[in-house]
This record gives sequence, C-alpha cells and structure tokens, in this order.
Amino acid sequence: MASDPEQPGKKGFWDQARDARHNSDGWVRYFITMATITSITACGTCLMVIGLLIPLFAFIIGVVKIDECPVNDNIPIYLIAVGVIGVISSSLGLWRQCTSPEDVKMQRCIACIQCPLTLVWFIFFVLGNIWVYGALDEVETGDEEKTMLVKGKSVPNPNYCHPWVYWLAFFIITMVYVMLVVGFCVMCAVGCYVAKKSELAEQNPIINNDEPAPTYTEEPERAEAEQKPLPQ
Repeated sequence: MASDPEQPGKKGFWDQARDARHNSDGWVRYFITMATITSITACGTCLMVIGLLIPLFAFIIGVVKIDECPVNDNIPIYLIAVGVIGVISSSLGLWRQCTSPEDVKMQRCIACIQCPLTLVWFIFFVLGNIWVYGALDEVETGDEEKTMLVKGKSVPNPNYCHPWVYWLAFFIITMVYVMLVVGFCVMCAVGCYVAKKSELAEQNPIINNDEPAPTYTEEPERAEAEQKPLPQ
C-alpha cells in the first residue's frame, strides 16, 4: 500500500535543522534559528509549560516572604520580577504556538512584546547575580539562625534569609547557566550531525530504481548501411 505523499510546507525536525545549517551565514544565526525551531516542537511546549510554573512559584514566594531576607532585601524583589517576566514571556510563547504561521501581523506583534521583556529580564538577571552570589559567603538560612543574641537580647540576624527565598533565587540563576551550556552542546552536536549527514548524502546520492534504465539504439542510417552487402 503506497504511503501518503508528504504535505508541502511540513518538514520534520531534522529536515528543518539541515535547512537551518545550510541557510545560516554563521553559528550565531544558526543557534537562533535552531532555538526558534525547537520552541515550536512538543519538547519546546513542555519547556514553556515548565517555564510558566517556575516563575509563578517564584512570584508567590517573593510576595509571601518579601520581608524575610534581611541579608539583602532585593532578593525577594528579584523573585517577584523574574516571576512576572517569566509568566508573561511563557504565556506569549504558548500564544505564539497557537497562532497560525500565516498570521504574520500577530507573530510580529508578539515578537515586539517579547524583545523588551527579554531586555528587562537580562537586566534583572545581572542584578540577581550580584545580589544572590554576593551574599553567598555570609547568608544564613537555618531556622535557628533567624535571630541572634546581642547583650542577652534576641534580635533579628542581619545575615538571615528564608531558605525558600535564597535557594530558589540561587537555583533559578544557576539553571540559566546550566541551560546555556547544555543548549550550546546540543546545538553543536546537532550541527555536526546534520553536516555529516549532508556530506554523506552528497558522496552517496540516492538512485531511484523505479525509473527505467536508458536504452541505446543505433541510428537507422547506420543500421541500414551495415545490412547492405559489400561490393564485389
């Protein structure tokens, strides 16, 4: 039974990856194109859903525990900012997937909203590195370290931070670096695989066996000349 012909305009992941490798004028452009291709796959959708839940959780923790991090009052604010930006950005990403690719106007509108959001996120990411990693050597997150004795009186510990606040912020920042490294390695591996596969395809072209082999016939004049007897 013959298989259905592939619908035009629909390509598999590896076909899109090969096209991106051939059409990109550099590795930076290739990584951006591959990130866009990956974001519209099922895996990309799952990552967006996870990316929607984690910022929402960070926003809730930042609001509830906003006064429980005296080591640096900006860490809960960082969680709130990252939570708001992450929820909006992930929602826009899911909305973009639900939008038809032919709706260019809507696609551009979503992209225009995501660009300033990415810039604001990057600013808070840099500030978060300063606030969170800067307090790593002196932060105390144990329940018994919430207060300290000064001249026989229990006073709030200035180095205390609620464990959910500090370690969630630490986890979010660290995971960004981990995902960047893993994503870079995956993109390099995919690029090498696609390049190798294309090279092998060029060296060993596929021959269609369904086409009839060409036949060579002699010219009629030549055939008639050979059939005539030689003069005596």
